[in-house]
Amino acid sequence: MKSLGMIAVGVAMTATMLGAGQAQADITDPAEFTDSGEVEFTDSGDNVEDEAFGEYAVNRNEPGSCLVVQNHTGGRVTVRLNYPPSGGKWVFDHDEVGLLMRNGKVVTSPSGNWNVRTNPPIRFNWVYDGKRNNRKGCNGSWVMTMN
Repeated sequence: MKSLGMIAVGVAMTATMLGAGQAQADITDPAEFTDSGEVEFTDSGDNVEDEAFGEYAVNRNEPGSCLVVQNHTGGRVTVRLNYPPSGGKWVFDHDEVGLLMRNGKVVTSPSGNWNVRTNPPIRFNWVYDGKRNNRKGCNGSWVMTMN
């Protein structure tokens, strides 16, 4: 009986610790957060191949959607787009959440598909929120959470 009580305490503590971080709740809760910060691209170079980049894609028809990146890797991550083609890169510091911008305008995907490369390669999760960033000209936003 004592061991069951200790297990229950451990589960409760783990659930509390996991739920305590704002990063897990803020990006997927459309009731509280409908817009995202903005991250402007940092160079206008071509999307050349980089050995240390991992490639990630989502294929779903959400034409005009935007991309929000949430970085919880513990370090800085560089993001480049294969599709939609954009040239340039975006740099996200740890715990930074941002909407991809280029020349002061949101980056949208004509088809709704996204193909992203990151340096370093990451673990990720894609979530579509049809109401996020609508006021900024997006047909909803894909949220790419990097862990």
